[in-house]
Amino acid sequence: MKKRVLVGLLVVLMLVGMTQVFAQGKKESADTSGLVGSGKTIAFVPKQLGNPYFVAVKDAVEEAALANGFKFRSNAPDSSIEVDKQISIVEAFIAQGADYLVLIPNDATAIVDVINSAAKQKIPVFLVDSGADESDYVAYIGTDNYAGGVLAAEWFGANLKGQVAIIDGAAGNAATTARFKGFMDTIKKYPHIQVVTSDYGNGDMGTSMTVAENFLTAYPNLAAIFACDDQMAQGAGQAVNARNKSSSVFVCGFDGSPDGAQAIIDGIMDASVAQQPRLMGKTAVDYIIKLIKGESIDPIIYTDCEMVTSANAKSFLEWH
Repeated sequence: MKKRVLVGLLVVLMLVGMTQVFAQGKKESADTSGLVGSGKTIAFVPKQLGNPYFVAVKDAVEEAALANGFKFRSNAPDSSIEVDKQISIVEAFIAQGADYLVLIPNDATAIVDVINSAAKQKIPVFLVDSGADESDYVAYIGTDNYAGGVLAAEWFGANLKGQVAIIDGAAGNAATTARFKGFMDTIKKYPHIQVVTSDYGNGDMGTSMTVAENFLTAYPNLAAIFACDDQMAQGAGQAVNARNKSSSVFVCGFDGSPDGAQAIIDGIMDASVAQQPRLMGKTAVDYIIKLIKGESIDPIIYTDCEMVTSANAKSFLEWH
């Protein structure tokens, strides 16, 4: 009797295991014949996947790709400063015969050769969120990062005065560089604000916390910190909070992430420039389909951005 019960349990466990395997493979094993992406693969390579922002883009690309019959593949370096590793990942997808590449470059210059290599092999490349120097990509889809920096500076000009420090992303990062430049070009219009220092946070919360601690030590009268993404802003906000200066030092990020919105609600941050990463990801697949159908494609497709503050933070607790 015990043996029969044991055999029965083993059969149930095997069936459960088979069901789980089926469920995991179901997305790509479904019949995609007749769909525009049938038999074609989209490969997605972001800066990293440790930042929820890039996960949001990935999820949107994957959902749109599978819904239209494409196979979906993705890989990423561990951090936004691993430029060579990202290039190696892209080269591997080219060698594997990916039909389309969607990239978020870690370095605008270093990525050029591999973009051109893909184009020579008739693999169209779409850039999302962060651009690249002149090269043979089809289109850039994302925020006008310079305009986002302008928007942040205008918010600073309207809401505070005094000394400001900036935490930039990483050297060679086109997106954060454009945000930095937009901010710097615009803040000059506000004589009651002085940018006193800046440093790189490399898109990392811990690094940015240390950078912010250094700012606070060097500039005890600091009025605000502008960080070029929400991960870095949260690190800066933690440093400000640890010094009991949350009421006197403003912290503004860039992304409009759910974590950033929660940090605004919790008083760790004061504002963020919101992007729309899910819209970017979906739009990339939409434009791949346009290319397949022979429709015209604009080389630059901008998605909107807006300020997130305590007044509207609850509406940004999910990615847009």
